[in-house]
Amino acid sequence: MKRSDFSGRKSKLREVGNRDGEDRISSLPDAIISHILSFLPTKAAVATSVLSSRWKFIWTSVPNLCFDDRLFSECEDTPALTRFENFVNRVILLCDYSVNINKFSIICQKFSGLASLKFWVSYAITRRVRELELSINGYNNVELPDSICSSKTLEVLKLKSDFVFKVPSSGMCFPCVKILHLEMLYPKNNMVEKLFTICPLLEDLSIKGIIRGFGSVTKFNISSRTLKKLTINLEDYNDLEDKHQVVVRAPNLEHLHIRDSTPVPYVVHELHSLSKVVFSIVDVFMEDFDPPDADCVVQFLKGIANTKFLSLCVGSMSALECALRDVVPAFPNLTHLEMTIADLGCRVFPIILSSAPKLEAFVLDQKLDADFGWIEPPCVPICLLSHTKKMEIKGFNGMENQLEMIRYLLKHSVVLNTMIIELLGKWSRRKGSREKLRRILEMFEKGSPTCNILVP
Repeated sequence: MKRSDFSGRKSKLREVGNRDGEDRISSLPDAIISHILSFLPTKAAVATSVLSSRWKFIWTSVPNLCFDDRLFSECEDTPALTRFENFVNRVILLCDYSVNINKFSIICQKFSGLASLKFWVSYAITRRVRELELSINGYNNVELPDSICSSKTLEVLKLKSDFVFKVPSSGMCFPCVKILHLEMLYPKNNMVEKLFTICPLLEDLSIKGIIRGFGSVTKFNISSRTLKKLTINLEDYNDLEDKHQVVVRAPNLEHLHIRDSTPVPYVVHELHSLSKVVFSIVDVFMEDFDPPDADCVVQFLKGIANTKFLSLCVGSMSALECALRDVVPAFPNLTHLEMTIADLGCRVFPIILSSAPKLEAFVLDQKLDADFGWIEPPCVPICLLSHTKKMEIKGFNGMENQLEMIRYLLKHSVVLNTMIIELLGKWSRRKGSREKLRRILEMFEKGSPTCNILVP
């Protein structure tokens, strides 16, 4: 930022400080100004040194150092990456070493073998960094110092790239890290089989990866007694018949979010504390499933059957459609259910309702190309008779079987308070469609005298 810009801003601050022209910002204690500067990118914080002699070195004690090479444009004399590297080195040299670093962040989009990165990370660790975030745009192995694994101040670690560091063969790794977010290109077995079992205080783990086996099956082993939140997002481009495998053993896990490109074995153990599960299989169509694929999904659902909140995508519902219907597990504690279904998914929908006796609310999102075969369950689900108070039906487009399903739900839902029907975009734009639907619904028998039907 130009000196003139800061001078102008300072003048405006002095004007609005009070009527006597006092500069209230500059009159604040150094510690407070330093705290304010910590919310700026480091390049902007350093630029405040030109405001006055008072401001010249305040930035050197900021607790957050956030470097982003996107703030450095190319020039004729020096490439942007070199200017960025020189800037980081200069800031590190001038900063007050006695001040602990709260957050140290490096974002580098023009990575080409950044030689100083290992030194920067070591510097942050020696300054007792609490949160470390590295985002390097590149496919090379980015080496990190061994000291990162033994830091006793590091609590939050976020790595976005193909980083390499030595995972201890025994003992502990990241002894104080509670939040670990990794985005890995082609994760390696020697890391993902060991790392997630030797972090003693881990509470929040996020794994995002693109998998290319290159002749081997990638196996993720996640075992932790402290883990409370787990997010897995994997894309498998392995040509092998056997895809990646995931094992989770976490007795205190509360939130589980899985997004996978393929139906693979997710073997789960001891998930006694689950309250929320989101399970998505993407880019998989009904014809892509075979019995082993469907069985993988069924076995996973059995392992998370104690959850209170469950969200299933089209792929997950398609897998259940392909499985034997009598193997849909029971969900004794489920109170909230979200489902996205394709043309055939509706046939498994009532079976899931019958498997959740305490269900209080559900959202059914329909992605239908043709009229589906709605089949009434042989017995009215217990949840409709005693617990379900709210329903939301999305993607309604006037199909006869959709109306039959709604008729059934209204008739047998004894304690229902609210049903929301959201029209499909194209159908909702038809003149009079909402009014027509409301008139039809008014004629349906309702099991609950207090039910309110909304067609927004």
